[in-house]
Amino acid sequence: MPDPTRAEARALLHEWNASPSLRKHGVLVEAGVRGYAADDGLDPATIDRWGIAGLLHDLDYERFPDAATHGAVGADELATRGYPQEVVDAVRRHNDALGIARTTRLDHLVYACDELAGFLVAVALMRPTRRLEDVEPANVRKRMKDKAFARAVPRDMLLAGADELGLDFDEHAARLIRYLGAVALEVGL
Repeated sequence: MPDPTRAEARALLHEWNASPSLRKHGVLVEAGVRGYAADDGLDPATIDRWGIAGLLHDLDYERFPDAATHGAVGADELATRGYPQEVVDAVRRHNDALGIARTTRLDHLVYACDELAGFLVAVALMRPTRRLEDVEPANVRKRMKDKAFARAVPRDMLLAGADELGLDFDEHAARLIRYLGAVALEVGL
């Protein structure tokens, strides 16, 4: 059975999520995962498959936001629909609350791009230009120190994502800023 297409994945994301912000978040995480996959020199089919994992990682969040089930419900839905096992696993493993170890590069990428993508958007919106391309890692670090800023984003997860990739946090932030630039206009940045 062939992998579901990006168009099919996007339709599924929209079917499960009416929230424009959740849809945009999926697109942003997809761009991050795709960027890393491309820089890793992966073939186009793998880049597409991995990108879909990023796009759909929060598939169930609008319907099932409880941390005890988030990711598991979405992964089960993807498995039922015939998505590749590595996509299903990455969706399930991105939620620390489920207690499932991340073991693959894709698992680590989805996790590392998830919270940081949202945080970068918040930082960009505070810039005078409101443009993602004007965000620097130093801006990100400064905002991380402000506990009132984007308080729902756990700072330890931002740092852990970079660590899981084996990167300095500033390098991870700089790379993700660059990767998200590919979809900045689409998501309003």
